[in-house]
Amino acid sequence: MVSLVALSIVVLHLTGIVSFLVISAISRIFGAAKRKRPIYPAFYVTSLLLALGMLLSLLGLDLPTMGIAAAITDLVALVIGTYTTWFYWEWLPRELRKEKP
Repeated sequence: MVSLVALSIVVLHLTGIVSFLVISAISRIFGAAKRKRPIYPAFYVTSLLLALGMLLSLLGLDLPTMGIAAAITDLVALVIGTYTTWFYWEWLPRELRKEKP
């Protein structure tokens, strides 16, 4: 029987992983159109760290030190993903403010 805590760990981490993979695909397309430097692979690193965090969280159900390592890994992944999104998409508010002729 799968515990509810383990199931929630998997679902929450997979949600983050898929979200960052989708943002990566969109960033790749918009980055090519705007001729921006390709930094979208940082989203792949973020997804990989979230997958590692998921595994450590599942191990952390039995080992408390793994739970701490999982929290740190998740935090690092979210900081990388958030910073990359902010840096890569900084042009969007300016484009939205432009007046249409």
